[in-house]
Amino acid sequence: MVKVLPGSADAASGRPCPAPTAETIATALRQAGLDAAPAEVVIEERDDRWLARLPNDRLAWFPANTRGVARLAAERRVLRLLTARCSFRVPGIVFEADAGWDVRDAVPGTVDPWALYERVRGNAALARKIGGTIGAMLAEQHSLIHKSDVAAWLPPQPEWPEPTAQLRRDLPRVVDDRALLADMDRVLDAYDSVAVPADDRVLVHGDLGLHNMAIDPATSEVRGLFDYDGASWADRHHDFRYLLFDEAGDDLLEAALAVYEPAVGRTLNRERISLYNAACAIGFLAYRRGVAPEDRSCGRTLAEDLRWVHGALARL
Repeated sequence: MVKVLPGSADAASGRPCPAPTAETIATALRQAGLDAAPAEVVIEERDDRWLARLPNDRLAWFPANTRGVARLAAERRVLRLLTARCSFRVPGIVFEADAGWDVRDAVPGTVDPWALYERVRGNAALARKIGGTIGAMLAEQHSLIHKSDVAAWLPPQPEWPEPTAQLRRDLPRVVDDRALLADMDRVLDAYDSVAVPADDRVLVHGDLGLHNMAIDPATSEVRGLFDYDGASWADRHHDFRYLLFDEAGDDLLEAALAVYEPAVGRTLNRERISLYNAACAIGFLAYRRGVAPEDRSCGRTLAEDLRWVHGALARL
């Protein structure tokens, strides 16, 4: 194992690490027996981590602090479990350094969630095709990973939305519509009051949507899933919450459930899925705190976030 990583001593001590450069990443990779010229390295900042995009569909992940070290370690454990138990593709671990960084093979395919959304919205057959594949993948994920595998080290709740107490503090800083604030407060009360049966707890991706699946550009097949950084041992309904689209209809969700439910032998609660979708919409609206209305936060303007919230509330 290679221990060389720019800022690794700071990560181990808990202090923020200086941002790695393409040159220092290329040097670390060479010491690990991997080649990448600095000009081929593209660095992106992520929560507690840096992502370096490398040639040949490879990704290198570097921790920015001790939280990043723990997050990457947990995700690697999840990815290895999925690789060993499930038939669908997830990123493969190519190299792991003692300092906490790693190199992964990306799931091959295109990732363009906004373009895919437009295609799904206008093509019910495509929505059913993708939904059915997602349902089959989730049936494996939820059935083949067991509580004894992960519950001791994964959180019991997805990290999103943020805690409702924080959302209630932030929402009035984004909107001043008292009726809307009251409606959202009732949704958050309902979200907090959900009692999750033990047999509904599974390995949950937590952020499963069009943005975390790789699509074959020729066939539009889902090749695999990625970004298990937010995985948890939580309510299975969370993994369906982003398959609801007001303008695109319910084809994607219903196709996923049509495959998933008979495979796992249980019927999911559509109202709970809708509640989780609404809570997430409210979470993204609150997350806009300090962001100008016309600026994009997580890909949406204020008007687009409000459209999602109103649609989710109407569905409830």
